[in-house]
Amino acid sequence: MILKRKIFFLFFIFLIFTTYSPQYNKLYSSYFFPIKEIIIENNSIVDRQELLNSLDYLKNSSLFFLNKNKLSDVAKQNDFISNIYLKKIYPNALKIQVFEKNIVAIQIYQNNKFYITDNNDQISYKEIDLLKSKNLPIIFGNHQKFKLFFEELRKNNFKLNEIKSFYYFDVGRWDIMLNDERLIKLPEKDYQYVLSDVNLILTDKKFSKYKVFDYRVKDQLILK
Repeated sequence: MILKRKIFFLFFIFLIFTTYSPQYNKLYSSYFFPIKEIIIENNSIVDRQELLNSLDYLKNSSLFFLNKNKLSDVAKQNDFISNIYLKKIYPNALKIQVFEKNIVAIQIYQNNKFYITDNNDQISYKEIDLLKSKNLPIIFGNHQKFKLFFEELRKNNFKLNEIKSFYYFDVGRWDIMLNDERLIKLPEKDYQYVLSDVNLILTDKKFSKYKVFDYRVKDQLILK
């Protein structure tokens, strides 16, 4: 009995592949596992209903003949999505696992506001409760140099959650304002070599009374 079922199933699959044509897609969808349910998982920033609305075209289309590339392209139109993982759950459900971009800062530039990712993607700003609760640091100025700067901060194990804001100056240097209002003025060149020193000083109690750490002059630290 089991062998007969297997033979019938294989014949059924063979019949589908040898007779399927795009012009009969609607007909096939009616019989071959039409999608009745879409399950969204792993989303914290992305609005579930908004994503479902964008995928409304999938309703009653064939799960078996699902166009994964098209689905991925449609989903990635949401600026916060970096990738998705799809799982077909026969007979009628599709599970979508969302991988979101890592938002690391908010940029304010020329009266406009954007989210900035760790890959330096720029995303139009909108109020999102989860991101609001993270107290993301603010970037003042052009963000184009931020990716390299952010990577250097991570390499030096800089405590990113203690940063209140970044100021980028057109001369090519950065200021860092910490949550406790201490200000770090970095030099135009070779700032990456200064960051490790900054980390040590900020944790040294001897320097706790100072509010400004000025490294703009080469091989000097001016404290205020």
